[in-house]
Amino acid sequence: MDSTSSKQPKKSVFSEMIRNSARLGKMLWKEKKALTVVMIFLFIVVSAAPFLQSGARGLLINELIKIAGHSTVTRNLLLTVAFIIIAGLVQPLANTIQTYVLKLFWFFLDEKIDMMVVEKRGELDIASHENPAVSDMINRVDENGTFRIKEFVDRLFIIFQYLLSAIIAAVIIISVKWWLFLVLLIGALPSLAVEAKYGNQVWDIWGAKAEVRRKYRDLRSHFTEIPKLTELKLLQNTKRFASEIRQVFLDFQTEQRKYDKKRTTLQLFSLLFSQASIIFVVIWLINSVLSGAMLIGTLTFILASVGELSSSLTDFFVFLGRQYADSFFVTDTFKFLDLKSSITSPSNCLNLHPATTPHIVFDNVTFTYPRAKKPALQNFSLEIKPGEKVAIVGVNGAGKTTLVKLLFRFYDPQVGKITIDGIDIKEIDLNCWYQKIGAIFQDYAHYHLLVKDAIAIGNSGEETSVEKVKSAAQFAEAATFIEEWKDKYNTMLGKQFTGGVEPSIGQWQKLALARTFYRDPKLWILDEPTSSIDSEAEAKIFEQLQSLPEDRSVILISHRFSTVRKADKIVVIKDGTIAEMGSHEELLKLDGTYARLFNLQALGYK
Repeated sequence: MDSTSSKQPKKSVFSEMIRNSARLGKMLWKEKKALTVVMIFLFIVVSAAPFLQSGARGLLINELIKIAGHSTVTRNLLLTVAFIIIAGLVQPLANTIQTYVLKLFWFFLDEKIDMMVVEKRGELDIASHENPAVSDMINRVDENGTFRIKEFVDRLFIIFQYLLSAIIAAVIIISVKWWLFLVLLIGALPSLAVEAKYGNQVWDIWGAKAEVRRKYRDLRSHFTEIPKLTELKLLQNTKRFASEIRQVFLDFQTEQRKYDKKRTTLQLFSLLFSQASIIFVVIWLINSVLSGAMLIGTLTFILASVGELSSSLTDFFVFLGRQYADSFFVTDTFKFLDLKSSITSPSNCLNLHPATTPHIVFDNVTFTYPRAKKPALQNFSLEIKPGEKVAIVGVNGAGKTTLVKLLFRFYDPQVGKITIDGIDIKEIDLNCWYQKIGAIFQDYAHYHLLVKDAIAIGNSGEETSVEKVKSAAQFAEAATFIEEWKDKYNTMLGKQFTGGVEPSIGQWQKLALARTFYRDPKLWILDEPTSSIDSEAEAKIFEQLQSLPEDRSVILISHRFSTVRKADKIVVIKDGTIAEMGSHEELLKLDGTYARLFNLQALGYK
């Protein structure tokens, strides 16, 4: 169990479990009303079936004792035999149908919850995804959320079944002697207390505390991700990391064994106490038969009810304890689904003219990441005119990527503002704004699709144009290797798929560039777009960028000074502020940071 969750007061957790049950119940009732009614009915039948069977057997015994010694088949005997046959069929039939209906519920919940989580992840802004607390919550939901919710719903019905069985058994026993039920209840209390206290324990490594799970997941990733495994083998560290994983298990299991020893001791004590109460009740019932106050068949029925009461109460609390534990994961899922984006827009957002190239202004912007000690950008002012080609350079951590994140409105600045065509970006409809943008980052997606679809996804709002796909591939210097593949633009990307190919890192980057070219945006934002591409292809790509129509703006972030020297304006960022700005020639004359870095790189080519 997560350490943060375990600190919640039990009363609060129990209330949360009730709220989670109610919320899931409402969802099931709203979307699967008929199926829910059928399921409840089946659980009622399954709960009542053991009592029907034991009652039928009791009636048979009484009837056989009554006619023993007479070679007569009475009408009551035939009816009792028929009752036994019907009672024997009810439970297996109900169980079979119940299993099928439960699978239907699982299919529904599997799709429903998973799609709710997927859609919420797509709905949340990037700032929320980069929030460590939200990220941890998402990890917990991914690891356990959907599965735990299905288990939680499944167990809701089972708890209902055990509770109903306990109630039926209690009514039967009370109808004989009310104090018999009281004796059995007192005898069961220690067992119920143990299950209430210890039944919420999660039994595997994925249910351990957050830091244990995190360490285990991180260590294990070195054996599941090929790049990490490759390095692990080359550095001869496989045994060391396997040993680390084993130690995590040992630490977890040592704590678990202490817990289990204490729990088992208490369970044994409570079991003896419970059995003592049952033995007392059985002796009293046998004495009632011996005194003639009760028939033998009735005794068997009551004894069966005593067993049902004991097992149903115990199972009720066992499953309630598991429900208590799973409720933490269900709560996490609902908390995630209820999250609101930290970036909000007014209801009456403004739209930009679709045909114009944006005029961008950073006006005295200061931005600090959450929990950061110093601003990523400070008093930052920059104008990017329509059609301007601007290069952003600077050392790692200078604030280059932060500038882009603010421009995409992944975050909002704490001071100053960003305007697009004179309108505060906070007032602009983001979908309208994103339609103008084509971007490629250092970390770009690998789409395992047909080549033509992986390129055309750059503008999924329109029907795929094969001509435009080929033109974009040519633009990005990707056409050469695509044409070498057997199925060309119908080639499946990803060797894990039948007939698929696995592009090299450079080829993947060219495909990502092709997507941007296919999109034909008004504003190009390129963050190290050719970091994995050979020099010859890179030169051709930047020639293409230079030949873009004059109404296309480009923001280029790069450490390669050979790619930025032809920009209209080069902006040198240092410690979140603009240190230098001008053309390549102007900055060389200035003989400042840009000139120093440019000459250092140039020296490497001499």
